[in-house]
This record gives sequence, C-alpha cells and structure tokens, in this order.
Amino acid sequence: MHRTDKVDELNTLSDTELVRRARAGDDAAFRKLSERCFLTIRKRASVLVSSGAEMDDLMQEGLIALHQAVMSYDEDGEASFRTYSEVCIRNRMISAVRRENSGVHQSKVSIAPIEEAEHLPDLPETDPQNALIDRESLRQLEEYLEKHLTKTESSVLNCYLSGMTYDETASFLGISRKSCDNAMQRVRRKLRER
Repeated sequence: MHRTDKVDELNTLSDTELVRRARAGDDAAFRKLSERCFLTIRKRASVLVSSGAEMDDLMQEGLIALHQAVMSYDEDGEASFRTYSEVCIRNRMISAVRRENSGVHQSKVSIAPIEEAEHLPDLPETDPQNALIDRESLRQLEEYLEKHLTKTESSVLNCYLSGMTYDETASFLGISRKSCDNAMQRVRRKLRER
C-alpha cells in the first residue's frame, strides 16, 4: 500500500479504530490521532501557559497524555475517545503546572481554577494555517526524537508513555531503576534543549 493510500485510509477511520491500531503498534494511526487532537492540546496549553509553565513543556505533556489515553481507553466505557483523551490531557497539564509551581515557585505564581479556564474564549480550531503549523510541529518533534534519543532513552520514553512506572520499566527492559531514571532525565533535558 502506498503512503498516500494509507493516509487516505486513516482519514476515514473513527477515533476508536485508530486507537485499536495505535495499540497494536501502528505508528501512522497514532500520528493521525495526534493530528486530530493537536489543536485541543495547543488550546489547553495556551490556557495554562500564563500559570508559569512553558508552552513547549505543556505541549509535550499533552502528547504524553494522549499516548496514555490511547493505551488506557476502554471502548466499553460511556465516554468517547475524544472526551476521554481531553480529560487525560487536561489533568496531566494541570498536574505539570502544579509540579512546576510547587515549592519555591508556589508563592510567586497562582494557578487559576480550571473552572475559570473553561470560560476563556476558544482559539480558532478551524484555521487551516494553524492546523498545518501544528502538524508540522508534531512531525518535527517526532523527527527530533528519532534523531536525538538513544535506543535506551527511546525505550524508556515509550514505556513511560504507555503508563509504566520506573520499576516496571526497569524490569521490562532489564536495566536498573537508576539507569531508567537517568535515561528519562536525559530525555527531558533533550526535549528542553529543543
């Protein structure tokens, strides 16, 4: 199947079918889900960026949350994948902001309750130029990760994105917990440097 045929096929699939394929290891299906959710991730990040977090960090947290949503989504549940993933994305970003603002930073920055954020005006989600920029940003992030992460770092990141703890990751990969932690710290540093 040619690449354009695959893309055309993925465009016709429901979110739930893309989730099934992404879980089975189809990277193109996950990229398609990422494209569909990217504007939501960006909108959530832009609402929270005024809370002291970096936009890039929040976008990365959103993509991590999306991957975790793919891995943990229950098709038999009452929520659609879109609803479920939006909750996962929002919760992970809020947790990231709280972590960022804890301790020393807590007295300097206050976080607006999420109820207030819900009433902020929406960003235009149908602007084709923004959608193109967002897809390009996602593609560049994927290329950067492929190029700059070692095999161990990539494996640790994939385990982390699937929701595994450091202990589970270390056991799964056959490395020490310390090696797992060090690899994840290097991943975070490389993402910040980007």
